Amino acid sequence: MKKIGYLGPVGTFTHDAALVYVREAEGQLIEYDSIQELIYAVAEGKVSQGVVPIENAMEGTVNLTIDILVHEVNLSIVKELVIPIQHCLMARKGIKTEDITKVLSHPQALAQCRKFLDKYLKNIKRETTESTAAAAVMVRDSQQSWAAIANYRAADIYGLNILKEGIQDHNGNSTRFVVIAHHEAQWTGRDKTTLAFTVDHKPGSLFRALKIFADASINLTKIESRPMRTLLGQYLFLVDLEGHKDDGVVQEALNQLYKQCKFFKILGSYPRF
Repeated sequence: MKKIGYLGPVGTFTHDAALVYVREAEGQLIEYDSIQELIYAVAEGKVSQGVVPIENAMEGTVNLTIDILVHEVNLSIVKELVIPIQHCLMARKGIKTEDITKVLSHPQALAQCRKFLDKYLKNIKRETTESTAAAAVMVRDSQQSWAAIANYRAADIYGLNILKEGIQDHNGNSTRFVVIAHHEAQWTGRDKTTLAFTVDHKPGSLFRALKIFADASINLTKIESRPMRTLLGQYLFLVDLEGHKDDGVVQEALNQLYKQCKFFKILGSYPRF
């Protein structure tokens, strides 16, 4: 049975996504303490695949995931999953909201609950953790009046009391997770391709690059820029487009784009959610 890594401990949203994935993929789930440790475990063959967060509806791209996939490893995205996100404020039994002296969670979760925290726990210290479930573990093991932001299952798993549920700033919140592996995904006819590229720092360079897709009637579902991690002012562009890299029209467009780029990397073609 293949091993599938996920960002742990048990009870994270990534664990939820991994549980959804193994219903169809079948495998043994292996937890890792950080995104970078998980991705490198896949790169080094310690696990066959890994489930990592890549984008949140409210906070945008998970930069650490993208940066490692673009710059540090050669892996392919083979599937995407979208999980609804509902955050809960939780603490050890007997602790009330007014008793809380510190709130712990993953940076994205803290950001997604900013309005609630500013309104009800404005002057309370906020501390970041590697995952939402890790925050729940720290709260469980502490004798202090701490609280964690995590999901329902984390409260149940770690024996914490939910003080307030649904504390995210927006009810439509969801996170996109991807499965990464050494192999590529097979063509399905309903695919998405993710790529990263840079162009010359000259007027019209980006326009000419994007015009390739417009002329080919290829729909771009996402485009954003990230620092190239070389010099200040140098950026790469991240694009999601509809279609598989082996589709004739997509393949031709990517070939044209490649000729214009200083850096070009396809992160994967995979079934759309």
